[in-house]
Amino acid sequence: MSFTVINTFTLLDPAGAEEFEARFLSHVEWMRAQPGFVAHQAVRSTERPEVYVNLGWWERPEDFQKVLASATFQEHAEEFHKIVAVEADPSMGIARFDGAPGEPGDVLFVDSFTVESTVEGDTADAFVGAFRAHAGAAASLDGFVAADLAKSLFARPGGFTALTRWRDAESALAATALPEYAALAAFAEVRTTPAAHVAGNRAEFAPAGA
Repeated sequence: MSFTVINTFTLLDPAGAEEFEARFLSHVEWMRAQPGFVAHQAVRSTERPEVYVNLGWWERPEDFQKVLASATFQEHAEEFHKIVAVEADPSMGIARFDGAPGEPGDVLFVDSFTVESTVEGDTADAFVGAFRAHAGAAASLDGFVAADLAKSLFARPGGFTALTRWRDAESALAATALPEYAALAAFAEVRTTPAAHVAGNRAEFAPAGA
């Protein structure tokens, strides 16, 4: 699976959304042209509108590290830090599920899972299996669009992030009533962020050679 960079941006001034989004979209246009870039999905929390989350997919960690070290990226980062607090969570893609094609009115959710180890050993593998079972069951529901799961590499021990996309909130709620969701929740604590689309689409891949 692809290397996944998950960044959470929190506006230092809630009134600065317009400036941040303009700077961010300009930054993304530059990122799209970098070798190894695959796709991204940026969302804004509907419950805490000062919070944005961006998931960026790269072919290899080395591709992103090269970009990270560039003068242009450093300049962009310096400007961002004047208007937002940034939390970075380098991760590795674990699973991906596709349903119906995405549409502009879709709703998105970012789920932050924390898997605790037990006396029997690390439950991470069991959690991933439970997520696959739930996503597979959810994919059979009307309204399912897509789901991605990524595992934190070092920033959040036992941490996983899922991005799910649905036609409407009712479909997403129906998925939480599935028995597979109860089995999934038994493995981890979860914090759910309902979100609105800002930019990008993880189903759209960068042009060949980009």
